[in-house]
Amino acid sequence: MDCKTRYKNTRFSNQKVELDGKSFDRCEFENCMIVVETGDTEISGCRFKNCRLMLRGNAYTIGKIIHVFSGKGPMKVVDFQEPLFEEDSPVKDEMKKEL
Repeated sequence: MDCKTRYKNTRFSNQKVELDGKSFDRCEFENCMIVVETGDTEISGCRFKNCRLMLRGNAYTIGKIIHVFSGKGPMKVVDFQEPLFEEDSPVKDEMKKEL
């Protein structure tokens, strides 16, 4: 895969980060909403702390298939009807502005 946008040793905090079409090498994510739709991304040596994952499109479909086969979800998948953040989340208000 040839990612046009590449991040190396970058820290992401309190923001929505869309992974598709991007490469992340030794990056740190804290209190972020991580969004994946196609899965066309490269991730190497990254750390995630208190992040939420939103699967859309094909990624959401694959998440549902994994749930069917395993009987449980491999992760908490955010549904569009659910609030994206808990009331005491530090990124809740920031994310509402973007939505």
